[in-house]
Order: sequence, then C-alpha cells, then structure tokens
Amino acid sequence: MKWIREHFIKKALGKPRKSSIKKNIPNYQDIQTVCLIGQHPGELEEVNGLLKEALGNHLIIHPYFYDEKSEDPRSFSYKDFSLFGKPEQKLREFLTLRPDLIIFTPEKENFFSIYLLHLQPQPYAIGFYSERLRPYLDLMLDKEGKDIRSATEQLIKYLKQIN
Repeated sequence: MKWIREHFIKKALGKPRKSSIKKNIPNYQDIQTVCLIGQHPGELEEVNGLLKEALGNHLIIHPYFYDEKSEDPRSFSYKDFSLFGKPEQKLREFLTLRPDLIIFTPEKENFFSIYLLHLQPQPYAIGFYSERLRPYLDLMLDKEGKDIRSATEQLIKYLKQIN
C-alpha cells in the first residue's frame, strides 16, 4: 500500500502552492523553535547539539526522520499517512507546530519527507541544494564533504550573515 500513498503524495507535490508566501528571513537571535528533518537519529543528535551551540540553549528543537522500521518516537514513515496521503496523528502534531525555522538535511530525499515541507509552507526553511527541493527551501547551500556537522555549520553561518 506504500505505492498508493506515494502516488497521492507525488500528485500533491506536483500541484503549485495556492499562494506565494512572502517569508521574512528570521533573525538568528530571535529563533526560538526549530523543526529538524534529518536522515537518521545520529544525525539528529549531532545537528541538535550544533544548533544549541550556535543559536543558544533556549532553543526548542522538534526532530524528525524518515524510517520505515524504526520504533523511535521521532521517526515517521509512509504508515503515518492515510491511504490518500493525508497525515495521521503523529504528523498532525507536526503540523500544529509553528516553528521559526525548518532545517532539512536528508541526502536521500523521499517524497514523504519532502511532503512535510510542502505541508508547512510558512516557516523559513533551509537545507542542502537539490533541484527537487528548490520549491520548498528558502536557503540552499551545496553540501561540501560528507560531514553533516561542518555542512550544517555552513548553513547556520550563512543564515547569520544574511541577517
């Protein structure tokens, strides 16, 4: 049944957004809440620590990662969507969040992770360059090297510079 969910999500991603939302670049000193969409739990921990160092310990971080087999409460999978691609309970909680910033770090993009960006169009979103992510990320940088820490440091550094 994964393919049915994926079909409806691809269809939703193919539709243009209803309105062009003018997003303001958040001042890094005013950021209180961040949604972090990562690739695996280790990456979430590493980026979480980096964000607290760079933006302050007051930061509230809501981490998520896509994994079809994980029992981790931070994970989600295609099973967290209805047959027609509508978010189920865990992801509806994600949609109630009003973060100041979304950080998207997965290298292996999947339609389900990208759909989370599509469902949260308001916050400023940053991540690594990908043609598929162009409509969803407001700031993209090329990921230099394989080290997630240094690449994320570059993202935060650039975010601070454009303020």
